[in-house]
Amino acid sequence: MAQKIMAWSKCKIEIGLIPAEGDPTLTDIGTILNNSSSLSSEVGNTMQMIATGGEVVAEEEQEGTVQLVTTVIEPTQSLMTLLGIASSDDIKTHVVDGAWKVKLTPKNVGARGISAPNCSIVYQPAWSEENGNQAILTFKFHKTDAGVWYSYFTKTASAQSSGGGSGTGAG
Repeated sequence: MAQKIMAWSKCKIEIGLIPAEGDPTLTDIGTILNNSSSLSSEVGNTMQMIATGGEVVAEEEQEGTVQLVTTVIEPTQSLMTLLGIASSDDIKTHVVDGAWKVKLTPKNVGARGISAPNCSIVYQPAWSEENGNQAILTFKFHKTDAGVWYSYFTKTASAQSSGGGSGTGAG
């Protein structure tokens, strides 16, 4: 049996504001708190039309949601400026405007990463005695005009040696 190449352990997450034309420039969000990153989905609503007597005459499943959540350790001023929530040390808002691309690149060569071309970002500041300053980032995936929520790509050795982490496929 062939050994699987896992996309676990240390990962790199990059984001970029989607420009009016062209591809976004991706920027590393910083150091990620151990075991804080996860991709999850929610099942959509079920619509039913029920006739008298309880008979279901029509039923339709609606699309759910997909999101990536991670925690950044000691978020930098440059991250907060990139997100548009701060200038200098003054936090102006926690609302991140615009459409963003997010890319999660795994540590292991041959593992599959995720690239989501259209996301909104929720920024939540946090602090604890155990972990210091943190930023909890939630990336809510939205479908593109082509109907794509996200794509998988395979991390290549050349991406690791260059430090780019772009891999192949949806980069």
